Amino acid sequence: MEPSQIVLKLVLDNLGVSDSIAAVDDRKRIQKAVYLAQAAGVNLSYVFGWYVMGPYSPALTRDYYSLASALDADDKGHVGKALRPDLKDKLDSLQPLIEPPPGIDLSQEDWLELLASIHFLLTVSKFTDEESRDRLDKEKQHLVGFFDQGKISLRSAGLLG
Repeated sequence: MEPSQIVLKLVLDNLGVSDSIAAVDDRKRIQKAVYLAQAAGVNLSYVFGWYVMGPYSPALTRDYYSLASALDADDKGHVGKALRPDLKDKLDSLQPLIEPPPGIDLSQEDWLELLASIHFLLTVSKFTDEESRDRLDKEKQHLVGFFDQGKISLRSAGLLG
């Protein structure tokens, strides 16, 4: 198992996010969780751009497919390894974001897509709240109604000023 695959596995395990990539929702969950981990200061060197389901990294896609192959081959290179305490602390700060809060009727992957999309639009694209909401309204109508709660959650986790 390559070092980048080991780190990816450890990050996902620490976040409590499955490393399964069997379905599109699984892959979306990984993309958005890793995006948020990087936003929290866990530098994994993935570069994200804007795509249909929000922030997306082709390099991360390659790594999680390689990780899946290694795990399928029973590669246990990650066993006995651990993240540095400072990285674990940063990931622990994301725990409240991993699942939708009570009363938010979204799946985990849709919730993570909402959070990652809001963060990307506001911090990377430098959109205003109104521009970000409009973009979500055009591209993600199923998520735009949760914009305010998403912003509140990102602020609570220290990911937005």
